[in-house]
Amino acid sequence: MDFMTLFHDWADLVWLPIAALAVHKGQRIKAVVFVVFCMLTMRLQDEIIRDTGYDTGYLNILQSDIFNRAQIVYSVFIILYLILSHYSPHTKGVIYMAASISIYFMAFISAMIIMLL
Repeated sequence: MDFMTLFHDWADLVWLPIAALAVHKGQRIKAVVFVVFCMLTMRLQDEIIRDTGYDTGYLNILQSDIFNRAQIVYSVFIILYLILSHYSPHTKGVIYMAASISIYFMAFISAMIIMLL
């Protein structure tokens, strides 16, 4: 396994320090946990689809690799999450957690749809 393959597989680790630095002090742990959950979920979705034998999705409309598509979708939602977190510094814990879970499920469903194409 060469370095570029290893980097490509774990490129989303870059989001961890960015998440810790981009949000406000009270939001750091939740933001990092959000990114970790997105990373784990993306890999789980990828593994589930690949185990069925479809490396380019069930419908085979898009010819690109499903992992690349998932990385793009989750990266877009992580960026959206970090921007919203940065511009809402006074959001209380329960509301912030509810928003985090909502964005997580939007990312999960969007990624699954894009991966299945």
